[in-house]
Amino acid sequence: MTAIKRDQNQFPDEFTSLNMSIESREDGTTPLIAPWPIFGAVARVVASPAFAAAIAAGLVLGFFLLPTAGNAAGALIALGALAIAALAARWALATQARVEGLQQKLLDETSYHAFVDAAVEGFFRTTRGGSYLIVNPALARIYGYTSPQQLRTEITDIGQSLYIDPNRRAEFLTLMTQNGMVLDFISQIRRRDGSVIWIIENARVVNDDDGQFLFYEGTVEDITRQRESEDATRRALAETQEAVRAKAAFLAAMSHELRTPLNAILGFSDLIQQELFGPIGERYRSYISDIHVNGQHLLAKINDILDLSRIEGRLLDIDDHAVGIRDSVNTVCDVVKGGRDGVPQIEIDIPADMPLLKADPRRLQQVLSHLISNAVKFTPTEGHIEVKALQSSQGGITIKIIDTGIGMEPGRISHALEPFKQLDSRLARRFEGVGLGLPLANALVQLHQGRLSIESVPGLGTTVTLDFPPERTVKALVAA
Repeated sequence: MTAIKRDQNQFPDEFTSLNMSIESREDGTTPLIAPWPIFGAVARVVASPAFAAAIAAGLVLGFFLLPTAGNAAGALIALGALAIAALAARWALATQARVEGLQQKLLDETSYHAFVDAAVEGFFRTTRGGSYLIVNPALARIYGYTSPQQLRTEITDIGQSLYIDPNRRAEFLTLMTQNGMVLDFISQIRRRDGSVIWIIENARVVNDDDGQFLFYEGTVEDITRQRESEDATRRALAETQEAVRAKAAFLAAMSHELRTPLNAILGFSDLIQQELFGPIGERYRSYISDIHVNGQHLLAKINDILDLSRIEGRLLDIDDHAVGIRDSVNTVCDVVKGGRDGVPQIEIDIPADMPLLKADPRRLQQVLSHLISNAVKFTPTEGHIEVKALQSSQGGITIKIIDTGIGMEPGRISHALEPFKQLDSRLARRFEGVGLGLPLANALVQLHQGRLSIESVPGLGTTVTLDFPPERTVKALVAA
């Protein structure tokens, strides 16, 4: 800590108590101060080399003047005159230098005092014992006092009067002893009206040139609003996380309740379709097929909602295996086509020696199913869909689903990635869906440390790209 030495006449009015504390140091000693400043100044001048040189010059000149003076008395008079002249000159120079120095100190301290009084932050100087030597108006306002004088008068023990935590002042003193300063010292304090606020302090130890302790000096800032805002943000985050967990738990329970009857519907409809207990009419057979297909569709949607909620609540884990991309794409394409009419042509372009991908096989198929189903849904029958895979220059694996469908405006891509958002929100919209396909695929890809990106042009089609990092590439090759 840089030592600071203050002149005793810096603050003649406001800083009387500070002057007293400097004059009566904590070690009990009192600095030696000349009781008659003029005699001290004369003594300094007489003892100076310049004065000795002036006396010597006067003696020499006096001896030269002795013959002309006619007697010893005249020589002594001449000598005395020269000595007085030299003394007067030296005195004038010393006085002028001292006046200029005092004027500069006065200007510096006046400017310093004005700066402290006008500061927005609170400024203080305190003793080790916990009493204030100096405070500025800003600190008085922060602590709820009408004036600095009232604050200094009423607070005689900072540790007991201010801090909510009675140990906080002791912690402050410990840091000062160890480091010579405190930085970002955050505490709760009690204002004069009894209200509680948060403050942040930055302070240091101030010593004189001899290393003797003078006072603690620092600033105070009221951070109550900032602290309350941070606390509110933390509470909101905790409440949001709890809400997500509660939603995931609710959906898990709902999923169980819905899956049970759906399994029965699917099971019995499948049994009837197989006519295990006798033939049924052709008309009933089509009804049973519709029941089975729609039951599977409803079950898939429930599973999607549950999966997305589990991902949001960070409750979904992936089970990594080495997966062949070509096999996964072929399986998904067979399911998507499903013997249906009007499905556009799907071309698969995946090299036979494509490396394996470390991924959860079921989740990868889920991603591909949503993306390829979207491509089929938004591409006319005469259109074209291509699924290709390649190894990137960094060693990762890239999968692209390219269609010649209706496309979308680039500005709406981010909207399409939000859960439960349909680009066509009309009740009589052309395309069905609850808006979970792209968001769920994006979330599942991110669980694999990958990235999903979309490029689209209205009327020309859409390209969805999946980029997986190099650490998910398995160097074993898929058999041709």
